[in-house]
Formats: sequence, C-alpha cells, structure tokens
Amino acid sequence: MIKYKKILLVNPPHVEQGGYTPSPLGILYLAAYLRLDKKLKIKIVDASVEGEKKLITVLKNFRPNLVGISSLTPGRHEAFKVALTAKKINPQCKIVLGGIHPTLMWKQIMENYPQIDFIVKGEGEITLWDLVHEKNLKKIKGLIWKNKNIIVKNPDQPLISNLNKLPFPAWDMIDPKIYPAWGKGIYNNVDTGKEIRYPLIFSRGCMGACTFCSSWMVWKGYRCRSGLKVADEVEYLYKRYGARHFVFQDDTLTGNHKEMIIFCKEILKRKVKIAIFGTTRVDQVNIKILKWMKKAGFYELSYGIESGSPALLLKINKRTNMKQNYIAAQITKKSGIRFTALMMSGLPGETVKDRQLSIKFLKKINPKHTGSLGETWIFPGTALYEQAKHARLINDSFWLGKKPYYIYRGGIGKDAIKWPLQIKDEIMFAFRGTILEKPLETFFIRLTRLPDKFKRIYKN
Repeated sequence: MIKYKKILLVNPPHVEQGGYTPSPLGILYLAAYLRLDKKLKIKIVDASVEGEKKLITVLKNFRPNLVGISSLTPGRHEAFKVALTAKKINPQCKIVLGGIHPTLMWKQIMENYPQIDFIVKGEGEITLWDLVHEKNLKKIKGLIWKNKNIIVKNPDQPLISNLNKLPFPAWDMIDPKIYPAWGKGIYNNVDTGKEIRYPLIFSRGCMGACTFCSSWMVWKGYRCRSGLKVADEVEYLYKRYGARHFVFQDDTLTGNHKEMIIFCKEILKRKVKIAIFGTTRVDQVNIKILKWMKKAGFYELSYGIESGSPALLLKINKRTNMKQNYIAAQITKKSGIRFTALMMSGLPGETVKDRQLSIKFLKKINPKHTGSLGETWIFPGTALYEQAKHARLINDSFWLGKKPYYIYRGGIGKDAIKWPLQIKDEIMFAFRGTILEKPLETFFIRLTRLPDKFKRIYKN
C-alpha cells in the first residue's frame, strides 16, 4: 500500500565542495530504488546547481506529499531551510531528512527543528521505501520519528549485503550536462578540463577507522559491487550520455582486487575509452592491480598519507605505516598513474618534528599533487570529536550554531591553544560571504610570510 505517492528528493543549495558540485549520487540511488514501484511519482531537484527558484517552482507545481532532503554536516542549515520552505508552500507535506549528519545527530535535530518529521538513519534505500509504503511507523527499521512529540528511534536497518541488487542511479531524472567539468590535462584521449566528471561508487564503507573520520560509524564495514556490474554502469553512461570522465567516490576503491581487475578487463574488452580518478588506501594496492587500472583509464589516485610521522599515524589510528606509504607511491608512479598525497595538518599532538617529517617525506615520494586543508576540521561521529568534547573544547550544541565545522586550534592533551589562529578563524567566519572575505584571506596569507619574529606571534 502506498502512503506517499508524490515524492520530491532534494539536494540543498549552497553545498558546493571546494567550488565543485558533482551530481547527487546518493539521491539518484534513492530515486532509482523508489521507482521500482511504477505507481510512484518522483522528482529530483539539485538546488546546488539548479538554484532555489527551481526548487520553489517544483514545490508549487508538483505539490509533493513527501520531501526527502540530503544533509551533510557543513550544509545542514541549508537542509533545514529547504524543509521550512517546503512546509511554507505546502504545510501538509512531510519532511524526511537523510545523510551523514542526521544519521549521527538525529536526536538533536528532532528536538530542535520541528519542520523535520522523519530521519532515515544510515543506508537509505530500504528505509525510505518502507516509509513510502508502510502505514505503521513502528515497523520501519532505521526510522526516527515522533509519536505525540516523543522522539522514537526504531531499530537500525540491516545494511544491504548484496549491492549488486541495487538498480543503477536514476541518471535520466536529472540533466547530467548541467554539471561542470572538473580536471586538468588529457588522459587516454580524454580532455578532463572539458569533460563532465561523472561520479560512481564501487563500494560502500571503509577498511579503516581513522580518528578524524566518521565513515566507519555510518557504514559499519566494507561492501563491494561486482566489477561486471560497475562496468555495465560505466558503459551505460558512456553510450547514453557520452560520458568520458569518471570519479569513484569510494573511501577505499581497491578494497576488492579481484573485482577491480574484472572491472578493468571489462572496460578494455568493451573498448570504452575513458579517464578515471579515484581514492584508496596505500595498503590496498599492488603493482598488478595498478597496471590493470592504468590500462583501463585510471590517470590519478588519491592516497590518505596524512603524515610523514610514524608516531602521528599511530595517534590517528591510520593502520598504515611509512613503508606502505612509500611503496604505494613508488608502484603507482611505476604503473604510469599519477597520485595525490592527502595530508593532515594541525592534528592533536602534532609537533614541529612531525611537520618536518611530513615535509621530508613529501619530498621523498614527490606526488603530482598534495591535498591539505592546512588545518584540522572536527565533525560529529569521529573519535577526534569525542576527544574535543572530553577536553571541553566543544559540545553537541555547537552543531546548532552556524559554523560548518569546528577548526582545531589546540586544547587536547598537552596542545597549547593557539589564540591568534582562533581569533583569525572568528574574523573569517564573521565576514564569510561578504566583499571583505577575500581581502581578509589575502591579509592573513601575507601575515604568514612576515619575518619569523612576527610569524611566531601569529602561529603561537
């Protein structure tokens, strides 16, 4: 029995990541799963690209009775605003929130944002399906809801054991051509600076449990699709939309060597000429798999190296070591794939010696690119967040405020608090989105280039 026949799935506005907005893959998976029921009417609005006006127009014309909204932690308030807008236009519609932030902070959200009727906790396909079809809310696993203003958390939904059973994302429900190209250079005869980059997943979850990451808490393990199934999806996008540039959004792309090699062989067999970017762990690659990936069109891999300090790798529970980092760098180069070293800066317990070791190690491995925020961001659901709470630097009420994340500037263990940097962070946040933001950013960059005696004042 259908409870909600007209469903609108929304990616909120202003949730770009580093100036780039990829297609909303999670929402496309949800839409594809829901439309297995042909009686449902489903629409998708990616307001981050299509804009708020398009969202309002669809809300008014489509008149959905269920609005599903995706929410990451930095963009949580945009999701709450979308919920308010939907309720204002159609007070009778119900709002369901899903994504990493609601999964982790469900209680706080239900207590403080009355426009939210439901939260889907964790993996969303089956729970959302059950919400749409099941009248008895008590029977829906993975659902958070209210029973006469009392928050009810149902038992968790078991994870989908066989990801191959999921239909391909509902690409036909959006226009993939509205998304920007993202890249630089020509690889496998593909101009990555001009070709739209299509997101994919080979797996869900990660084999790690780093202190700064919440993936282990959300996905609770690692599951992998078959290489044949992923190749089918790539070929579909290649033929249907002319897709030539792809990015795998996995935490650990090469977690299953057998299936990855099957995928690469299928791409070669089908003569699909593409360029592919991905991210994986240094302990999950070898020369054999990298050579196959190169043949299939992989041109770059990102590795979470994080630090050149063995001691710091232990502190963040990285579960890798310097030898593995070095070998991964060498064999990736040898295979003909370039690599990016993702580095952490400003971690609790990081010393001057640790930073020097990182600089020395980067010179040794010489990556094509180095990715670093220059600071450590703290998010809910991480061990680092629990450390910060224990040190009384932060509590759960922080996420009710407008700051997208907490920037760590000392205070855990023996780390002295860097007050000048905290003041700088407050100034930058206060002027975020104004005409003064870029001049202030330039000012602080120049400040770091002053003579050492002034830099010491700024950094300490």
